[in-house]
Amino acid sequence: MKMRSILFFLTGLIIDETKILAQSVITQTVTVTKTENVLYGMRSGLGLLMDIYKPDNANHLGVIYIAGSGWGSPSAWDDKPLKEQYSDTAYSGKWPQNLLLKGYTVFMINHSFTTKFQYPDIFYDCQRAVRFVRYNAKKYDIDSVHIGVMGHSSGANLASMLGVKDTTILNPKSEIDRVSSKVQAVVSLAAPYILSDYKKTDTAVLTSLMSRVLSDYLGDLPKEKNGEYELSGKFAAASPITYVSSGDAAFLLYYSDDDPYIPSRQAPAFYKALTDKNVKAKIILCHNCKHQPMPDMNEVDMWYRTHLK
Repeated sequence: MKMRSILFFLTGLIIDETKILAQSVITQTVTVTKTENVLYGMRSGLGLLMDIYKPDNANHLGVIYIAGSGWGSPSAWDDKPLKEQYSDTAYSGKWPQNLLLKGYTVFMINHSFTTKFQYPDIFYDCQRAVRFVRYNAKKYDIDSVHIGVMGHSSGANLASMLGVKDTTILNPKSEIDRVSSKVQAVVSLAAPYILSDYKKTDTAVLTSLMSRVLSDYLGDLPKEKNGEYELSGKFAAASPITYVSSGDAAFLLYYSDDDPYIPSRQAPAFYKALTDKNVKAKIILCHNCKHQPMPDMNEVDMWYRTHLK
């Protein structure tokens, strides 16, 4: 495990494994202490890792970040995916970097991946990450009661699951497994909320890709009823919309009207399910953003500050 202090700049980032350099005019700086490859759990003898970023202007709130991967990765068990996601300044890396500037301590996690693993193990890894962060909250100087999560695509599906579902571990083997795995505020980017909601009339790209991805993640394809796929079995179990109830986390949902992978009808359906149960939620449609809706990070900041208290 390595720790170091690095400079983080608001604009124009070039990132390598040892330092962060400014590419253009520095408009704001913050010193960040990074702890790499923190072991937060094990899966079949393989280590589950997270990188922890703590800014010197910490606001004592923690946010777990789950990158999108289609629940799979070709390099599942080294730390490369974490570095690649953080350094993706074109999209994914922007959001944890911006959270640091606003004072959040960010926990970027790896989970186990398909095709070696499936649901529910992958989701259990994310629950373990929340428990680890909550159990060690004092060490990381964050609020243990109120924890946020942010995710994109499959990571947003897992993040959303963390906002609606907790799992009690019978006969826990460690003190970490005794604490809650549920988060209190979710920011979701391009999430699949209803894993069976892919119609034969959807685009060929959507149906063919998602059939493969979902088959890898759930081990099957959804059952059909009256010519439509049915929300049942593992597909229901792995869908956030299944678990919505009063008292769930506050949800800020971003989605696109031209997403080639996630039908644009899913986010409004999930939003309705949340608000029908009086769960705090806000939905934002991004026009012509494909699979990369662009969050307003000032709005994200306000969402977390409002609901992580």
